[in-house]
Amino acid sequence: MKKLLLFCIALIIHILKTEAQITRDTIIQPWNSIGYDFYPVQISSSETKYYIQDTLTNSFNLYNLDFTPFMLNISVPEPYLPFSANMEVMYLSRTLFDCDSTNIEYAYSAFGNGFHPFYIMRTDGTQLFKLDSALTPYCFGCLNGSQDQRPIISTNSGSKLFLYYPKNTNNLNIFSLCGTLPPTLYNLESEIFQQHFVSISPNPTTGQLTIEINNFRSANDYSISLFDSNLRELLNQKLIFFNETSSIDISTFSNGVYYYSIYSNGSRYHSGKIVLLK
Repeated sequence: MKKLLLFCIALIIHILKTEAQITRDTIIQPWNSIGYDFYPVQISSSETKYYIQDTLTNSFNLYNLDFTPFMLNISVPEPYLPFSANMEVMYLSRTLFDCDSTNIEYAYSAFGNGFHPFYIMRTDGTQLFKLDSALTPYCFGCLNGSQDQRPIISTNSGSKLFLYYPKNTNNLNIFSLCGTLPPTLYNLESEIFQQHFVSISPNPTTGQLTIEINNFRSANDYSISLFDSNLRELLNQKLIFFNETSSIDISTFSNGVYYYSIYSNGSRYHSGKIVLLK
């Protein structure tokens, strides 16, 4: 009996120790607020930061993994323009572009969405490189294949940047970059890839909206939340899909700008802005 009691005490102590090793990060502010994109980014082989994009002020912030500020209010060289160009910050890195680990650089352009300016910027606002009208190649399953094509690829001769330039030509320019891609530098599938595979139209709208998810999964539960300019939630409803499209009616709201998030199985899948003009 005494041995059994000692065994039970030891087991309880082991369980308590095991549970004590499992910690939960405390999110100290609403990271998933509408108007923002949030995801982790690997800026070096040993350094991960949280990235939060503010499409309302055309800036972004970097936070440490304990949610303390690392860099704040970093302005992008031109507006994000999420509906006309899908301009995005991409490839944040300490050494990929200039091999100077004291700075952090990033590329800024539109993934595979027409000819737009392509920038390489430092977070201090210094412009390292710009092409006024370049096509940044990105696709998944190009030409009905399985190839995942991205603008920067690691090769046995270093990292290469692929850009179609100048405009309206088929000239492919290949640039050698100073550094190498850290592992999992940018999870394109979780953010950019999904943004290109969700569309809401018409926008501006008179009230009736059609939502299309090209990589729609019938097993998933989809919902949408709508917010006003002060980020107050006005609508939250489940989306019912027929042939990969769903619809909602916001004609009862006043004219203006609204923000939305689409959720898949409870996780934020896509966010954007809607203009209501009746």
